[in-house]
Amino acid sequence: MSKESLFNIVNDKAIAKRILLSCHFDLTYNCNTNCVHCYVKKEERDELKTSEIKDIMDQLAAMDTLFLILSGGEVLTRKDFFEIAEYARKLNFALRIMTNGLLVDEKVADKLAALNPDLINLSIYSTNPEVHDGITGVPGSLEKVINAAELIRERGLELRINTVIMKQNLNDYPQVHELAQILGADFKVDFQVTPKFDGDRSPLQFQISSNELQEVLADPLLELTLDDPIEPHLKRFANDIPCSAAHSFLYISPYGDVSPCVQFKVPCGNLKEKSLEEIWYHSPQMLDISSLRISKLPACSQCELIDDCRYCPGISYIEEGDVMIPARRTCQEALLLNQLRGEENG
Repeated sequence: MSKESLFNIVNDKAIAKRILLSCHFDLTYNCNTNCVHCYVKKEERDELKTSEIKDIMDQLAAMDTLFLILSGGEVLTRKDFFEIAEYARKLNFALRIMTNGLLVDEKVADKLAALNPDLINLSIYSTNPEVHDGITGVPGSLEKVINAAELIRERGLELRINTVIMKQNLNDYPQVHELAQILGADFKVDFQVTPKFDGDRSPLQFQISSNELQEVLADPLLELTLDDPIEPHLKRFANDIPCSAAHSFLYISPYGDVSPCVQFKVPCGNLKEKSLEEIWYHSPQMLDISSLRISKLPACSQCELIDDCRYCPGISYIEEGDVMIPARRTCQEALLLNQLRGEENG
């Protein structure tokens, strides 16, 4: 049985009992890149202290959380990152680390290996330095991230190369996929470019057109590289539930704010004021989201495209301002996938 199949079985049971199985925890919004499509909006607030983060992880462990994703910003910009990550491993979380790799050298790679993480995620947007570095805003970043990938794989760690397909790198993902194969890394793409946390829609200027999206979706190379069961906004519908957010998954910001998902930032409480258990089980907002069902969505419940849909309540919330209204891009994608499936079957 594959790791993905096993996770789906465990996740379905967690959803049935509303067990908090997975958590995405952004430790900081500080970053050493300036990616043009980034959705993060840093606020003038104090980020969580080391002791506060450890306390939150204690609460997660007490609630039987298994998967912990540590991300940012750039996690390695926190001087206490390895203290935090080592504490997470002592609590027996299956640890995933998302980093841009720019701070990974031999010493850092050794420390990452000592953590025995479940997975490390790096983003490579193109094998062309001009394109990749243009997206990150940091000259030399492609060379550094490839070096980081090599150091990580040399230590036998599981690695995933992520790429977001945008106008700038539309034709570059096959070469990134080839690089991932050479490195012995998993490969995952996405073409969802979203507004910033505060609603700023400027990143959407980099989103590919509908015609370009159609060409990308038709590429068999990408057929198996879109979905990751641990990331709730890409999970296929099960038992009328749109995704894992607020069912077996939640998001914690560097300020201690809790929401259903990184893309679904409905404020449900702050961990400086309330316990995680109280927010998970008693927050009106969290409970409201956990009651969401596909059959309750007027535009979706009877839609003939439902089998090809990747409806995401978080994307609907940030783009349409209402989880009950599917984002236009979501409907467009479903239509294109449906047409492609029809062509294949025809």
